[in-house]
Amino acid sequence: MRYADLKRWRALDQLASDPYIIEGFKVFGPMEEWYDNLVEQGTSGQTANVSSSEESDYLRPYRVILNASNFVQNGYSWHPAHYLEPIAMEHFIITSETPGDVNTSVIYQNPGWPMQANEGAE
Repeated sequence: MRYADLKRWRALDQLASDPYIIEGFKVFGPMEEWYDNLVEQGTSGQTANVSSSEESDYLRPYRVILNASNFVQNGYSWHPAHYLEPIAMEHFIITSETPGDVNTSVIYQNPGWPMQANEGAE
């Protein structure tokens, strides 16, 4: 029920300005020599596949590979539209006054969601 509480209290708004970056165990610091093989050579003798020590003392798994397909490399954020679920297009079609025209429906879409099917929040 924690997620429902966070939505009810609108506590997720802080993620819009300060995204949450996932961190793992502590790699850098007093016990860094324990992970010398991980940090210096990696698993196949090539460059290690760990996040930079300048970013954090902890392993940041989603900061290892920075590319366009890694959607959470800058952390998890939140869009206000996600406080409410989108209403399915089926409901607009059923309730429209003019057949086939969803804009004549007596109900309206939740804020932040488009009136097109299979689209994300605005």
